[in-house]
Amino acid sequence: MRMLVAALLVLLICASAQAREPDDLRQLADRAAITEVMQKYIWSVDSLDAEGYVSVFTEDAVIDANGDVHKGHDEIRKVVTSLQELQARNRAAGKPPGNLYHVISNERIAFTSPTEALYQSYWQTLRKGTENRYIAGGFGRSEDHLVKRDGHWLIKYRKLVVFTD
Repeated sequence: MRMLVAALLVLLICASAQAREPDDLRQLADRAAITEVMQKYIWSVDSLDAEGYVSVFTEDAVIDANGDVHKGHDEIRKVVTSLQELQARNRAAGKPPGNLYHVISNERIAFTSPTEALYQSYWQTLRKGTENRYIAGGFGRSEDHLVKRDGHWLIKYRKLVVFTD
């Protein structure tokens, strides 16, 4: 009888684990996809790829950077095109272009539903200053609300807090 109870207990535990496994695998795949989206965001802005940058946002996305708000793809694209213009002006004036290089840390992903997630991180930008020395351009934290649409994760709302103290 003990063997039968033990066997049933093992079967119940295995069945329970198998029932959770598809959700666990889906969540792992979603975590990887979200990480990929956030990396594309960073690489696109750093390389001044305006179309790549816009591609990680929903059509109606909003970026709020310390109250400087950009809504929709056209305004969001201007984040990168204004950096392109600034670098062109710097080059024309014989100054370093001011390329930004983002460093992201302490990333955290929390799922609020199977199709919604919150991504949080700290960020820092570096740029080359005078005498070929890199200096901090800014430091802060980000909070990104992502949604899964047609099987793809996209940023719906991005809140950037720039530390000014």
